[in-house]
Amino acid sequence: MTTLVDENDPALADLFSRSQRVLVLTGAGVSAPSGLPTYRGAGGLYNDTEIEALHHAEALPASLDALWGFYGQLRQQVASVEPNSAHKAIAAWQLATLGQGRRFTLATQNIDDLHERASSPQVAHLHGSLYSTCCMDEACAYGARHDPVAHLSAPPCPVCGGRLRPAIVLFGERLFGAAEREARLAVRDCDLFVAIGTSAVVSTALGLLRYATDVGATAVCIDPAPEVDERFGLHLQDRAELVLPRLIAT
Repeated sequence: MTTLVDENDPALADLFSRSQRVLVLTGAGVSAPSGLPTYRGAGGLYNDTEIEALHHAEALPASLDALWGFYGQLRQQVASVEPNSAHKAIAAWQLATLGQGRRFTLATQNIDDLHERASSPQVAHLHGSLYSTCCMDEACAYGARHDPVAHLSAPPCPVCGGRLRPAIVLFGERLFGAAEREARLAVRDCDLFVAIGTSAVVSTALGLLRYATDVGATAVCIDPAPEVDERFGLHLQDRAELVLPRLIAT
């Protein structure tokens, strides 16, 4: 059963300060205050059926140029915004926790680089990275490489001559292996799982939540959603950019 708490609850502050093995999962609600669009809910990108259709792997390769048209513009947009107070508070919490010899793993469903720009020393991008490009041919030696160029159509692969794609996870594709392994290793023995800016309706978040509660971790949700999964023990029903800086400072 989920208990509603506020940022002044001493039990919440105690959890944040004493937990030895912390796993934090962030979602679109963390980056929205920086001016980036969310994917679901009111005003979400997936309310546009054409944009939603682009995110299905089965639409490739026919959709590749249109996919680049979307992500090329998004690369430009992300480059023009800054990390907000939620990103900075998470980075400060991560650095402080690691500095005390405790473990802190940050996993995100977001593909932007705002956590890194806020100085988080480690980020597992479960859904890929906006500024990473890979070859359509999975067997190609090109792999996945950093690529900040705002391509508006598919560039050629310099290794095999095929076409490159954004290195992000589409519907019907597996999570990125290294990031998934990092999150799964962390959740195996975490004592605190905190979902921030996501109510855990996406399968990525739901899977980590289930595993965390199975191993006995306390699960906390920080999100303005009126209702969250009942596996969360605590729900701070507020916007992360407002409450996290004060909560981390206590």
